Order: sequence, then C-alpha cells, then structure tokens
Amino acid sequence: MKKVLLLPSDHGGGRGHVARSLYLAQKLNQLGCRTAVVLDKQFEKQKDPLVQLVRFNPRWEKIVKYQLKRPVKPAVRSTSKLSALPVFHQIGSLAYQVPRDNYLSERIVKYRLKHLGKIIDRFKPDVLIGDTHFLTRLAGKRYDIPVVQITRLAGFPERPKFLWWMEEKPFLEEPDGAAPFRKAARDVGLEEPQRAEDLLKGDRYIIPAIYKIEPIRNSDKEIYYTGPLSPTRFTPKRLPFFEEKNEYPRIYITIGGGSIRYNEEYFFNLLIDIFNRSDFKVLVTTAGRAPAKQFNGRAANVYFVDWVDGPSAVYHSDLVIHHGGYSTTIETLLGGKPAIVLPSHSEQEGNGYRLAKLQVGEVVPIYSEPLTPLEFVWPYGKYTINVAYNLDLNGPKLLQKINDMLYGGAYERLKRVADQLTDKQEESDFLKIISF
Repeated sequence: MKKVLLLPSDHGGGRGHVARSLYLAQKLNQLGCRTAVVLDKQFEKQKDPLVQLVRFNPRWEKIVKYQLKRPVKPAVRSTSKLSALPVFHQIGSLAYQVPRDNYLSERIVKYRLKHLGKIIDRFKPDVLIGDTHFLTRLAGKRYDIPVVQITRLAGFPERPKFLWWMEEKPFLEEPDGAAPFRKAARDVGLEEPQRAEDLLKGDRYIIPAIYKIEPIRNSDKEIYYTGPLSPTRFTPKRLPFFEEKNEYPRIYITIGGGSIRYNEEYFFNLLIDIFNRSDFKVLVTTAGRAPAKQFNGRAANVYFVDWVDGPSAVYHSDLVIHHGGYSTTIETLLGGKPAIVLPSHSEQEGNGYRLAKLQVGEVVPIYSEPLTPLEFVWPYGKYTINVAYNLDLNGPKLLQKINDMLYGGAYERLKRVADQLTDKQEESDFLKIISF
C-alpha cells in the first residue's frame, strides 16, 4: 500500500490548494493508497471523513521567532503612508508568498521543517505531493522521498511566467523569496535556490488543467495534465431565486474569500446600482463579508445571500461574475458558463486573461487610477507592490461585456473545453504518477 503525504500551501489559508489536495487524497484512497493531508490555518475548517487530516501546528513559533541577531523579532512592515487600504495588488512572482506566509528567518524555516519532519517520521510516506508548499522539496531531500508538485504556468519552477499576458512588465522590486531557505537547502544537500520557485521543483509535476489552459513547454521533467482536481459531476442543490419562472439571463456574482478585501459594502451597493432594473436576474453572495439582508429589497431583480453552494450557483446561472480564483475559474469552465473576472490581484488577473484568450471570459478592472508602488521591509531587504486604492467599477463597460459573452458564441467553445477537462481527468492514471 502506497502512503502519500499531501502538503498544500496553507500558512496563508490557501483554500484552493487545500481543496485540490483533499480531492486528490480521496482519489488515491479509492485506488488503495493511504493518504494524509497536512493543514495549518484550514485545519479547523475542514471536516472530511474520507481523508486523514494532520495538523501542522508549530505552537512555539511565536517564541522561536525571536533571535539573537537583528532583527530580534523578524516582521514585515510597510514604509509607505497609506491614504486608504488597497483594492488591487500587482505582484510579479510567487516570491511575495514567502513573507506573506511568515517565512521571515532561517530559524523559522528550520523550526517548521523540524515540525514537518516529525509528521513524516510518524506517517512514513512513500511519496510527498506539494501544492505551492515551500518545504516540500526540502523535506523530500532530507528524508529521501520522491516529490510530486502540483503547479501551473505562473509558478512552474523551470520557467515561471507569472505575468504572461503582459508585453511590457511593470517595475517591481521583488522580495528575495529564496533567502530564508538557503541555509536549509545547503544543510540537506540541495543547490542553493536563487528564487522562490526553485523551492517548488519536483521529480514530477501535476498540472490540474489541460494544455490549452496551462501551456507549459519543453521540460525535461515528467509532466502530467490531469484535468481539474475537483469533482466534474455532482447533483446541484436547489436555488429557488434562480429556479423561479424567469425570461431574463441569470447572473451569479461571487467575490470569493480572497477578493475585494476592503470597501465590500460599497462594492455591493455598486452592484445594486448597476443591475437595478436591468434585463438580468442577479444572485450575489457576500461570502459573509457583509450581512446579505442589508442589501435586499432595494432592487427586485438582485438578491443577496451570505453563502451559496458555488458549483450549484454556476450550474443554474447563464453567466458568472467572480474574482478570478482558480477554483471558481475551473468551476465556470466545467459548468460551461462564460465569466467576467473582477480581479483584486495579479494571479486572479492572469486567470481572467486565460479565459479571455480562450474567448470564454473577459476581465474588467475594479480601479481606474494609475497603480502606485507600496513599499515593505522585511529581514531580507525591501520590496514593492503596485496598488490601486479606489474602487471604481465601470457599470456600462461591465454590462457591455456581459452582453458580449452571452451572445458572442462562448457557449460552444465552453462545451469543448469542459469536455476536454472531463476527459483528461477520467483518463489520468494517478497511481502511475506516484509510482517511483
């Protein structure tokens, strides 16, 4: 029996990474493997009787963070004066995830790697599967365990293309994301990483899509396109608001957990102004960011809920407006529904432009001002993010894009993409992928 330990990126609360790992763990269990998924921030939120969950809980990290050399207590802080909280963040690589996930010193890396080592000693896996987890390769080398990495074009370790749609790259002073890990890499016998993506190298790679969505070329490593690591068939839940007799197109709007982090109430009020008395029936989920009941009753054709089953809402809709998260992007493709993406950071923007390239979606910015740099300092120097502060959603442009998508032939193209995703998932040999 193969034993597989899955390590999704979770120090920052990566729900999409966690969902993929849980799905893959279930599939491997069905194939006779024994699996476990290591979780940090998402541990309390996940309840899955089909998958063993292991808590990554370094209880003493707040104390371990202190060190003799300066800075005594490593931290990330902004040196820019904020006139408001940003609504859009432009970044240029996965390096920004390192300070976000609080890898702020060699001491913290060593401590987390030791904690992960205790989990490995107990579980004794034959294979490690990482999903943008910066310790996976280090642990694999230390314990001589083969590593499979779940990756995408944006962070593909051999040749990452994060801002692939831009002809001219913006100026960004990126953090040295490899810096906290270099000593740990030397200690386990790895070549020193030069960039954060080097830490995500593996013996094999899983791409949770198809080639036309994630076109990775010319790698000397084994690459397996598996289609989505999520269910492709399900029984949709009833949504009375969408099931009422209606002659107008149905639009589902979700901002997602990682989208409009600020000015949520203003954003929802904008939606009411844009869609009130329009020729659309609109269902909006607030994701608990603001009470849905305070927005209802102001527009007869717009209804707010705190939470809704996402795949079911996609199934019942004619078009989806979302933040550009990877999971929602795949859900719309599988559901055969065109999408309008309102991104709040660059990774979401890239997902939106991938839909646009497939001619099944459009990107509408949520700001109109020029981006300005926001500077941060951390123990390994300074870095910048380009940001926009003012939420500005162009209503006429959004409505025009919706009409273009509804009546521009996107549904036929979506049917082909959905069939290809499903076929690729069904033909994938997951046992072959983990067999070394």
